[in-house]
Amino acid sequence: MLRSISTKLFPRHISGTVAPRTSAAAFHSNAALKDQMSRAEVSGKRFWKTAGVKDMGGTARYPINLNHVAVTLDGRVLKTPGSNKLTLPKEQKYLAMLIAGEWQGQKELLKPHTLPMTSLVARAIDGFIGNEQHRTETLNRLVKYLDTDSICYQQSFPDSIVKAQEEHWNPILEWVKNEYGLDIKVSQGITYVQQDEPTKQKLRDIVNSMTDIELAAFERATMTAKSFLIGLAVVKRRLSVEEGWKASSLEVLDQIDRWGEVEDSHDVDREFIKSQLASARLVNVGTD
Repeated sequence: MLRSISTKLFPRHISGTVAPRTSAAAFHSNAALKDQMSRAEVSGKRFWKTAGVKDMGGTARYPINLNHVAVTLDGRVLKTPGSNKLTLPKEQKYLAMLIAGEWQGQKELLKPHTLPMTSLVARAIDGFIGNEQHRTETLNRLVKYLDTDSICYQQSFPDSIVKAQEEHWNPILEWVKNEYGLDIKVSQGITYVQQDEPTKQKLRDIVNSMTDIELAAFERATMTAKSFLIGLAVVKRRLSVEEGWKASSLEVLDQIDRWGEVEDSHDVDREFIKSQLASARLVNVGTD
């Protein structure tokens, strides 16, 4: 049952993210009405009392669970959409606690957009662990963002945008140069700019050295910010969530300054982007 819940909550798609608004009834429309717990599932309502974390001792038959912790609902291990147990190494126990906190914080109705850590870790477990081919395919796709990275296409007007680029984008370019010794090419306007192959290869190697969970976090941050460099800076904790949001939203913020915020649009997008970037930034919580 926990597998069916996670499958409905987190449909498999390439980004590993969860849409901000989804009807609860759509998650469970085909579930059978067998008992009280099933009825809760069909209605999209919370049926568990307590979410928690427990040690997984492991066995000779299932050694992968040695020195792992699992996220549980009423003592039963939560499963991913791929029917894998949602377990993490013990050194990532705090991450498991964050996931359990997401489930404990659910109210009467399940709200998938409030489970960003759950969906991110499930993406890593189902998509990358033991699947080198999919890791490579994902890495190839993400590296392509470099040649269209918004940071690399800067504007010379209006002054408000120029100032915002200097404040939020140029420090990222300086960080990449100081941290990795790379000079990122930048174009003024829409003139196409392609990064050198050695630059691409070094950045590819940096991302390829990430753990499976870090790669899932980088994928989410990159696709949320629509920028390889912003995604990298968020996962490497060079940018805070607030800084990452501002760097990924320069034009939107400039429009808000000029004409005001649209209620139930700009504010919703802002909170969704922040939640996605926050989940990506928190994957190594407690391991520093």
